[in-house]
Amino acid sequence: MKAAIQSIAAFAALVAAAPASIRAPEDKNATIFARGTDAPYGIKKGVAFNNPDAAQILSRPGSATWSYNWGGVTNAPAFQQIPMCHGPGWDCDSERILRRIAENRDTPYILGYNEPDFPRGYGGVEASPRAAYDAWGNDMFKFHDRGAKLVCPAVSSYNTNTGFMGYESGLKWLRAFATIGNNPDQFRCSAQALHWYGAPSESIETQAANFKKYIEEAHREVNDIFRKDMPLWITEFAPEPRDHPDRVNRFAQFLNIVVPWLDRQDYVHRYAPFWAEDMVDLNSRQPNAAGWAFVNSRG
Repeated sequence: MKAAIQSIAAFAALVAAAPASIRAPEDKNATIFARGTDAPYGIKKGVAFNNPDAAQILSRPGSATWSYNWGGVTNAPAFQQIPMCHGPGWDCDSERILRRIAENRDTPYILGYNEPDFPRGYGGVEASPRAAYDAWGNDMFKFHDRGAKLVCPAVSSYNTNTGFMGYESGLKWLRAFATIGNNPDQFRCSAQALHWYGAPSESIETQAANFKKYIEEAHREVNDIFRKDMPLWITEFAPEPRDHPDRVNRFAQFLNIVVPWLDRQDYVHRYAPFWAEDMVDLNSRQPNAAGWAFVNSRG
């Protein structure tokens, strides 16, 4: 929220006027203000989507408060909508994002590039650390200059020195990017985005444990890279394989384990599983088992 709550009366009025999806939980014993986030109502949970109908189905009181869809299009009005500059230069959708900021439409952050360490065929934007560095200021500073905070490029959990593209990937890509010029503050980032996907051969319990371990390790690594405490946004994560015959129930099991844990980590400021479309039944217009786990789980 952009303005501080000045009184209990003002807070009550604001809650009453809010969309249903971002109102505080009705359960008086529920944890309303999660630690370590400036997301609406202190609820870190967000919706990553392509289909706005899928996002709308997950709009439930006391659950997700924000959303994004890998671009500048904002068509999920039940949520605080966070635009993304998807890729360097040609793929940034700057005019649409600037227009949203100019219209003062609750745009506190702009997400940076989506998986520059991955090929386009796998959802990435194929940008080496140097190419991303060279484009970053021109692409992103215009948003920062108009009052939006920046989230540094979302990297995969595939940490190698050569990756798919012949240059670094994962946190190794991030270190190579952020250390150019030996001044991490030059990127003006207020948070770092991370992605994670599990190993298809592992059980859900093992994948959940490995997810937690990776986020803990990434937290330390990101802080070392930026030389300060850097909040994390986990903007894609899911167990594998996503085409498993029982994928919905497996996803539900995974979310029931990791969502409460994410809520308790004060360095995780926002998170959004991949993705809304896997958590809903578009025919019945209801959450599926994974969707209900997402909606109802909290720390």
